[in-house]
Amino acid sequence: MTELMGELMGAFDELPRVRRGPLPSLYAALRRRAPQIAAARPDGGGLLHVSYRGQEAQVAWDDDLEQYAWRRGGSGQIGSDAEKAAELIAWALGARTGPAASG
Repeated sequence: MTELMGELMGAFDELPRVRRGPLPSLYAALRRRAPQIAAARPDGGGLLHVSYRGQEAQVAWDDDLEQYAWRRGGSGQIGSDAEKAAELIAWALGARTGPAASG
């Protein structure tokens, strides 16, 4: 039994590391809240590109204010909570949100 547990625990060492941080968290929240929105995984440039039905925007994390902020396609701060920011981004792009949001 302990041998099997050791093998199972060793399998976890092979799993890819999860990227953590504000933009990956926002990306994941958008996938949950508004899966119909096209969102490119955040790259090293510090921007999350989102689009829906011809509307496009870019969102960044402002380290000084510790909030998400529009960089293109909107203006102002979005907030610091990834789930609420995803809701606001979806609303700004005209997309529905929630469990039944399917475009």
